[in-house]
Amino acid sequence: MLSHTVPKKLLEHFAYDDPITGSRRLWRYEQGLAPYGRAAPKTATRWEGQFAHPDNATKEAEVETRLKREFEDPVNQFIDDLRYQTFPFTPTQVRLLTAYLTMLFHRSRARRAASTGQQEALINAFRALRDDDELLAQLVGKMTMDLIPAGLRRMATKEEAIMAIDNRIAEESKGDSAQRGYLHTMETMMEFSDNAVRDGAWRILTAPPDHPFVVGDAPVVTWERTDEHTLVFGQGFGRPNVEACLPVFPTACLHVLPAVARTQRVLTPSTEEVNRAQAAFATQHCFTNMCSNEIDTALQPHFGTARLGIDGFRIDHIDLKQKLFDILMNQPPYAGTIIDRDQ
Repeated sequence: MLSHTVPKKLLEHFAYDDPITGSRRLWRYEQGLAPYGRAAPKTATRWEGQFAHPDNATKEAEVETRLKREFEDPVNQFIDDLRYQTFPFTPTQVRLLTAYLTMLFHRSRARRAASTGQQEALINAFRALRDDDELLAQLVGKMTMDLIPAGLRRMATKEEAIMAIDNRIAEESKGDSAQRGYLHTMETMMEFSDNAVRDGAWRILTAPPDHPFVVGDAPVVTWERTDEHTLVFGQGFGRPNVEACLPVFPTACLHVLPAVARTQRVLTPSTEEVNRAQAAFATQHCFTNMCSNEIDTALQPHFGTARLGIDGFRIDHIDLKQKLFDILMNQPPYAGTIIDRDQ
């Protein structure tokens, strides 16, 4: 089935009345191509198999239904009022918007594509753990203790620990493992509340109608502003000085300062900075309600320059080998991970 990565209601805010078709349409911007003015909000960011599960034919529809019911519909009750700088941001609305932003970030094709790189990093971490004799010895000791509740009175072996890790590597190396991991992330994030975002400072940026914001196909963008006022895209939501933006109308954009340590003076982002970020995070397209050579010229150099997991939101600062070891050492006993040689 075709899944939506950006809600239709949000895209409709950026549409114009097309006199030829008699319907609402978007101006679509794409690297290397002239602006196209007939994109429909209903289908502009709809893709085949975005939330498909290799073993569960109903999973994609279930995810789509949850995204609409739990995240889109509650925000749609007041999203039209976000065009006004006087929007009150009540605690309930901020809580709903926090979940909305979180899921908009994770449901994008950009985030889905990052799962492949994360899967490769996980496999490399398992291999590194397999080759670390010191950590393997500790893991063998833990596995031996796990045999006791099952009544298996013997020592686990290094070979069994290696075999258990090799089994995990084989599982993670399957062709559909990245998609499985992505869906697991989606369902995990549906239950997650980002307190730093929720407890941050929320405000609305404005743009003049003739110099509008664009919205990309990965519309939640983040950055940190350096001392030289350069924007470093793709900072995690818990990083110091991080800022997040989500355009909600051609004339209005959410600007969120998560509750994190701040050592830099916060400046009001310009429309051009927001639009540049939208192009940088985009997998393919940006949209707005007008055709503008000025907008197209500004977007073109930046399309796809903040790829998640590569240019931004990298995880190479995390010691994945140690993290995997800690997980294995703290998981509950399960004798099925060890082969009972006496059976």
